[in-house]
Amino acid sequence: MNLRLVIVPTALLTLVVSSTAAGQSRPSANDPRFQASVAAQRRINRYFHGAVVPKLKSCWGRVSGKGTIEMRYLYSDNGKGKWAFKAIHASKSDLPKNSEKAAVACMQRAVTATSFPKEKGEKARSYSISWGWPVPFPPDAEQQVARMWGSSGGEGGGCDGHGAAARCVTCSGHPLTCVYVCVGSDDCAVQATKPGGFDSICTEGGQCASGGLFGLAGVMSIY
Repeated sequence: MNLRLVIVPTALLTLVVSSTAAGQSRPSANDPRFQASVAAQRRINRYFHGAVVPKLKSCWGRVSGKGTIEMRYLYSDNGKGKWAFKAIHASKSDLPKNSEKAAVACMQRAVTATSFPKEKGEKARSYSISWGWPVPFPPDAEQQVARMWGSSGGEGGGCDGHGAAARCVTCSGHPLTCVYVCVGSDDCAVQATKPGGFDSICTEGGQCASGGLFGLAGVMSIY
């Protein structure tokens, strides 16, 4: 995720980025932005649970230690109506280093050659996903998944209801600035429209989503 400040002649516009906590808001079930974020998270979790988890289970159970690892995935448009997996790395983890490496290697094998469908209206050429994974999987994993499918979001905290951080950005406010959100873009840039003015132009980059395997955007989330 990139935040960029564009400096134009005779004017300097300061890029204001909200902190994860400062930009939080209480979601409403009727808010279109929140509904869109939850829909995107459901779509990604359908992909992970359907195409990745079945291939992941055997080696994931052999990863030592206990904690959470956040993986960042990069997908690209394959020209056939799908987002195809391209790369992965661990962006945050509280696992021992050896366990972190084992988890990344396990995930790499499971996610390679997978993809998920693009939706109408998605014009970006890339999709960045930051997703939290527990090590090991919880003993009540099936029950947690069932609860998630039956939920409309707005429970717990963070981008997954369990405290996951917002890793995406979007244009918001007046003048427009870049703020962190659960679902948005992986890149954001702000430029002044005229010298000394308060108006601005904000542009976004590729698709982006952040969340976790067993939940949806929570009661205190950024969407």
